[in-house]
This record gives sequence, C-alpha cells and structure tokens, in this order.
Amino acid sequence: MKSHRQQRGISMVEVLAAIAIIVILAALLFPATKFVLGKNNQTAALVQMRQIGVAFTLYAGENDFRLPNRQKDSSFDKWPRLLAKYLGDDIRVYAAPGDPNNYLNLGTDPLDNSHNHTSFIMNGYNDLGGFTDDVEVRLTRMDASDVILLGTPRSGSTHFYMDMLEGKTGNHLDVLNLAAYGDGSNYLFADGSARFITKHDYHPEMWLVDKSFQVP
Repeated sequence: MKSHRQQRGISMVEVLAAIAIIVILAALLFPATKFVLGKNNQTAALVQMRQIGVAFTLYAGENDFRLPNRQKDSSFDKWPRLLAKYLGDDIRVYAAPGDPNNYLNLGTDPLDNSHNHTSFIMNGYNDLGGFTDDVEVRLTRMDASDVILLGTPRSGSTHFYMDMLEGKTGNHLDVLNLAAYGDGSNYLFADGSARFITKHDYHPEMWLVDKSFQVP
C-alpha cells in the first residue's frame, strides 16, 4: 500500500512538472507566434495594396490619367466604389487581415459612400486646394515613387481621405496609424509600389502633392 501511494504521489508531481513546463514554453513561444502572425498580416496587406494600386492605374488609364478626386458629398462616388469595377472578384482586398474593424469582421459595406469601411485611407491632396471637391491630380505629372496614395487609418476611423491640413495636428497624426504592424505601417505609392515604412523613416511630406501635378 505504501509503495502504491508513493508511486501515485510521484506521478502527480510529474504531471504538475509537465504542466509547468508547458506553461513556460507557451509563455516563451507566444511573443514569437504573435510576431509571425503580425508579419504575415503585414505582408498580406502589402499584397492587397499592390492590387489596389493596379486598380488606381486602370482607373487613371480610362480617365485621361486622372486619379479619383476628393469628394465630400456622399451622393458622389468615393474612391472605393470608383475602383471596385477594376477589382472585380478581388473586392475583398479592401479588408486587410489583422484589422479588427475591416468590413468582413463588422459586416459593413466597403462601397458605402458616407463612411469608409475599407482598411485603407487615400491621399486627399488638400495641400493643393483645401477641402474642395474640384482638385484633381494627373498621374503622369507626378514623381509617383515619392507620393503616397494609400495608408492605414487608425482603428475605428471612417475617413476616406488623409487630409494633411485637417484637425488639430493634421490627419497624419489624428487619423493615420503609423504603427499598424509593430514599428511601422504599409503605404501604397502613386507608381503602384507598396512598401512597409517604419515610424522612424516615415515623414508627412510623403503625402504632399506638388502643384505641378494638378489638373488645370
């Protein structure tokens, strides 16, 4: 009987030891797993941005090389709806993985003209003409590799446009998420390239549009 109880006691100790080891390993692996998942989401969102970049190029090609202009009135189509026909079945690219407020998670309409339910925010070009709707930019006039077209908004934001001059400190601080993926975020440039830029390397001047880009 004594021998049996000793064996049973040793067995319980071994079980507790195994549980402790599992807990320790889980604690060690969790940060690495979280990093890998975040990196996968960042890479997938970058691919989606490139697809949207193709849609921008196709839209410009059919509209005298003009990019979608800034629209305040919800009766006019905003950029998500204007680009939708060039995305076809790939409309899901408007929902970035890892974005808790993407339209697939919330069941909202990504083509809504009153609130932006995509995971991205477009350059509003408001350094050219304030917040008017008549500012248009022609793609062929731009130094396209240096001008951001799309960024990542803060969680819960429904802004369609990143307006440099709007808000107390500018939308690039009030609305833009500079650290959507760890120490940086993804950006789509006017030449169709998409890049991950750290907070250290990011500069708001990347959103500025030279007046020579404007359609007369």
